[in-house]
Amino acid sequence: MRTALVTGGAGYLGSHLAKALKKAGYTTICFDIKSPRNMVYWNDAFIGDVRVSTLERPFEQYKIDVVFHLAGRIEVGESVEQPELFWSVNVGGTCNLLYTMRKFDVSNIVYSSTAGVYRSQFTSLSEKAEIDNNNPYANSKYAAECAIRDAKVNHIIFRFFNLAGADPDGEMGEDHHPETHLIPLMFKSLNNEEFIVYGNDYQTVDGTCIRDYVHVSDVAEAHLLADEYLQKKGKNQPRLFNLGTGKGYTVLQVIDAAKQELNVPIQYTIGKRREGDPRRLVANSDAAKEYLNFKPKHDLKSILRTAYNWYERQRDRGTGSTV
Repeated sequence: MRTALVTGGAGYLGSHLAKALKKAGYTTICFDIKSPRNMVYWNDAFIGDVRVSTLERPFEQYKIDVVFHLAGRIEVGESVEQPELFWSVNVGGTCNLLYTMRKFDVSNIVYSSTAGVYRSQFTSLSEKAEIDNNNPYANSKYAAECAIRDAKVNHIIFRFFNLAGADPDGEMGEDHHPETHLIPLMFKSLNNEEFIVYGNDYQTVDGTCIRDYVHVSDVAEAHLLADEYLQKKGKNQPRLFNLGTGKGYTVLQVIDAAKQELNVPIQYTIGKRREGDPRRLVANSDAAKEYLNFKPKHDLKSILRTAYNWYERQRDRGTGSTV
């Protein structure tokens, strides 16, 4: 039995990852600035900030085999307004984690980075695609990648495309505060909350941004594949992998798909572009398929259906997120 520490474990991906890890027989330890709402998939949980010495507590109490480092700030627009905060959390927190891992002789880490580091292009993006200066959020994630590589730890870096969807069993879903992601904002609009499409003047088929949406449960399963890979492969094997489906959809195409698949009346207004949003980000995930056997099970319809089912379940209960 392996023991996994998940930083940022109380969040969206962390909750889904905990379920996958527990099912696979791991001892699961959460570290986050907030308590996980669903403790059934956690053996223990620690409250603290990845930037400070409280991070040492789980290492002192458990023999950690692998760290899944999800903790970080993710809001692109806010990163433009508060870049220092994003560098402090995303880079400073990662460096403190690497220091702590070295201190306690823990050598395996899987890091959540972002496809937002890439320069937008009309073809699918491989791991060798050009890096761009898109926004402080993406810059801080790329800097954290560099810190991990320089630390010479046994690592996997995942560059996620757009995580979306919810647990197919309906136990957890996406509910950030504040919410900035397209699909949950669509469903919140059904409750008369404002829904803005940011920009319709991009060089795309309908003027809105193109993104590659990958189901959160598929990404959670990829982390287990990454840990298997870390245990078996030598140092010269690839360590950087894109996680996406290879299919891109504009914002308006996602809205239309939701209307057709779910028969819901989604209302929106067009706003100005958000600073830092690339035009098109679509994955080439061939390396993850070849080396990790990563094969997404969910398509856009499944993403929309699971997300909507979870949203309706919460609305019927009159409760917030169970992540």
